[in-house]
Amino acid sequence: MIHIKYMRKRFYLGLIILFVGIGNMMAQQEPMFTQYMFNSLTINPAYAGTTETLNLNTLTRLQWVGLEGSPKTFSLTAHTPIEGRKIGLGITLVTDEIGPVNNTFFTINYAYRLRVTDDLTLSMGLKGGISSYTVGLTDLSVIDPEDPQFQSNEKKISPNLGFGFYLYGDQYYVGFSAPKLIQTTVDDEYATDENQLKRHYFIAGGYNWQINSEWLLKPSLLTKIVAGSPVSNDITVQGLYNDLVGAGVMYRIGDAAGLFVFGKVYKELQVGYGYEYSLNGLSGINSGTHEIMLTYDFDVTKERTRMRIFRF
Repeated sequence: MIHIKYMRKRFYLGLIILFVGIGNMMAQQEPMFTQYMFNSLTINPAYAGTTETLNLNTLTRLQWVGLEGSPKTFSLTAHTPIEGRKIGLGITLVTDEIGPVNNTFFTINYAYRLRVTDDLTLSMGLKGGISSYTVGLTDLSVIDPEDPQFQSNEKKISPNLGFGFYLYGDQYYVGFSAPKLIQTTVDDEYATDENQLKRHYFIAGGYNWQINSEWLLKPSLLTKIVAGSPVSNDITVQGLYNDLVGAGVMYRIGDAAGLFVFGKVYKELQVGYGYEYSLNGLSGINSGTHEIMLTYDFDVTKERTRMRIFRF
């Protein structure tokens, strides 16, 4: 009887892990965003301090709306350059809820910038923090409500380390990062390679094409690599008009397509909205994915300078 209960628990855990990855066979363990270029600090600590202001960004994502237990993700990032020094500091907070699974990631980010040429800067970043993982087993509907294996939730808190490189200028940028170097298992009792939270690698790049004095076209690419899964590629093209408003389209190869709009509400505040449609097996059982973004820039320098919003 005990063996059967353990097998049943393992079965439920397997379903949870399967659900975490079912909508994106390219590894949904790491939260994804349609407007990924606006919260780069979540995946690359080297982005800290690369803007001219104290930048605060929030991004809320409701994925696969209409599907019970669908992912809900919230990210908060804040980063700033240190005046008079080649240093950037930042913090990131990401919460990711998928069915009964809740993940929370908090990190502190540090970056050091080197001037490579007059037009290029190399930023090198490190991040450290904690990851909290919880499975709400007590909220699951099971055959035997008195089963002791479902009387408490699975919880795990683990440290996290990451690194990144970011080479950028006025016209283009390229970055490489591994935001979570420490791999952890979701359940020590039934630990296998399949239920391990695996290490992800990100490669990002983009180009700023000044079409004329009013329009800027900005194509970009985000590649995600994780062991045991196909490589994921997000291709994005966005246009910016007069440094005020813009729009873009995104295609995640074989998985989803999306569009987004953004613009300034007033000088320091920008807002954005994104919509994404599944192109995989979930396309017929959900009504799409929605994202809301808010960005606020606090001037921390002695002299205010004109800043191009959404540089990358």
